[in-house]
Amino acid sequence: MGAVGLAATILLWPGAGPAADPALTLPASVPPAERARIEAVIAQASVSTRAELEPYPLRLDVFNYLLDHPDFATQVTRALRLARYRVWRDADGLHLDDGWGVKGLITPLYGDGGLRVLYARGHYEQSFMPNIRGQAVIVLRYASGHDAKGRPGLATSLQVFAMLDSKVLSSLAGAIAQDKASLEARRVLKVFSRLTTHLDRRLDEVLADLQKDPDVSRPELADLRRLLGR
Repeated sequence: MGAVGLAATILLWPGAGPAADPALTLPASVPPAERARIEAVIAQASVSTRAELEPYPLRLDVFNYLLDHPDFATQVTRALRLARYRVWRDADGLHLDDGWGVKGLITPLYGDGGLRVLYARGHYEQSFMPNIRGQAVIVLRYASGHDAKGRPGLATSLQVFAMLDSKVLSSLAGAIAQDKASLEARRVLKVFSRLTTHLDRRLDEVLADLQKDPDVSRPELADLRRLLGR
């Protein structure tokens, strides 16, 4: 959901040194071809960052469903005005438009046991400058945990490694870009947290709003209703 939005957004922010731990450990079950693509981006990343958020009470099965259906997930966040990201499926894969000029193609590379890895290639369309193109690897980790008051919740963290096609552009933004990348990563996680608040406090109203929206997938909305017992 938000992770694929960050995948494209982060591409337009070239930076200096990495802020995330570059020694990313991947499970042995990641296929060799996908592992090679991930490692190639990480090795040449001009931006890397890591963000995490205190646990929030989103059910694991609901979270997994939204991650498995990113096009539907962005329909939900748009309908609730939580984010502008739009994701849709086409013959060549999963497309994303962040609503601010960033567009890209997203490829899920791995997903199992609280770990999701995505690859993104995209560009930033500008009115008075050439388009900025690049690619990124996004690593989302999540697990059951507890908040500061001991209440059960879902703990999430996000790592991003991005590289631009132009090395000249990669040297221009410096530390400002790194700060922007960190801000965007945390913002993406907060989309999940805000969705949790909506579902927790006004579930029936949210479902009614989604039912009224003609853009929301009816089969997937029905699946979400079943998950939520509605």
